[in-house]
Amino acid sequence: MESQSLAAEKNAILVIDDEWQSVDSLSTILEHEDYTVFRSTSGKEGLAILEREHVDLVLLDVSMPVLDGFETLARIRVHKKTQDIPVIFLTGYMRGSLHMERGFSMGVNEYLVKPIETEELLVRVRSILRMSIAEKKVKKLQADFFSMLVHDLRGPLSAVSTFNLMMLENSEMGADERKEMLTITGNACEHMLGIVNDLLDISKLESEYVTLNRERSDMNAAVERSLARMKPLAVAKTISLHKQLGANLPNLFVDRQKIEQVMDNLIGNATKFTPNSGTILISTELDLLPQNRLIPNSAMLPAIVVCVKDSGVGISAHDIPFVFDKYRQLKTKLVSVAKGTGLGLAICKNIVEAHGGDIWVESEEGKGSSFFFRLPITPGESA
Repeated sequence: MESQSLAAEKNAILVIDDEWQSVDSLSTILEHEDYTVFRSTSGKEGLAILEREHVDLVLLDVSMPVLDGFETLARIRVHKKTQDIPVIFLTGYMRGSLHMERGFSMGVNEYLVKPIETEELLVRVRSILRMSIAEKKVKKLQADFFSMLVHDLRGPLSAVSTFNLMMLENSEMGADERKEMLTITGNACEHMLGIVNDLLDISKLESEYVTLNRERSDMNAAVERSLARMKPLAVAKTISLHKQLGANLPNLFVDRQKIEQVMDNLIGNATKFTPNSGTILISTELDLLPQNRLIPNSAMLPAIVVCVKDSGVGISAHDIPFVFDKYRQLKTKLVSVAKGTGLGLAICKNIVEAHGGDIWVESEEGKGSSFFFRLPITPGESA
């Protein structure tokens, strides 16, 4: 199945080796796996192929006349079209650490030592291509994200600049008109500040220097405070806010401000993606949390679960695995209305996991979403 899925991509591989028999042998193996293969017996010819063809991976012999593997690799890495193409060195005798160190310092991705076994060749090729595809996807997500970010900042900045200029140049502007413009520019500044705060939050949370200012906190009281802050957003869309709070819940030893930030984000998201006259339910209850989710049958810790359930547009099965990823905004019919960086859920995930908890979503497109996060009750700290 793995081979078939990679073959479906029809990846193109360039083999460069001055020994035609070696080129032919490697090409036959790769073509049998349904890869597109380009063949070359010199560095110069290989570079020419790279100029005119799309290539996903290069198998490059180290020892060749005129242009050896190192010189060919150097030229591959200096051209924009080819600089990110993964390269595997093929070597028959250059096994010393100095040669390998030189290759890796120049940007080679892997070494294969001749004679090359078929299985080892295919495993290395699949591994390198898989990593290359993943890196390309991340780069595209980052490019899309920063493009969106620039677009989202340019709009409010243009509004601030335009209205500021109008107020400066029009001395006869009435008080009501001036107040309206100041309100618009103020909203634009708040929008931009929200974007900047999201970027700062995700940067801090992913650093090694995050500190949690823990204190004993009542989760039900935290929910009440968050609901009070989010109520104006819901009222504006005639959305009904409901709560179902567990009785006699123990306190948690958490960073209250950050946990309330998680609640604000989840309730705010629910409000954005719920149509007018919809409903949102926030609930809390006791539960159990695995002490170590990586160890099967790990001891269970008592925990509190907070759930934000909405009657909104829901999330497609395709998007659910990526909900908490950075740089990704979900594709929904309300996405053009719900402006933002798309970092909110990634921030929630970082905060919850920093507390030793977990976060997840249950959703179906067109039938609403339920976001859950669960925080452990640490023995001796919940009094």
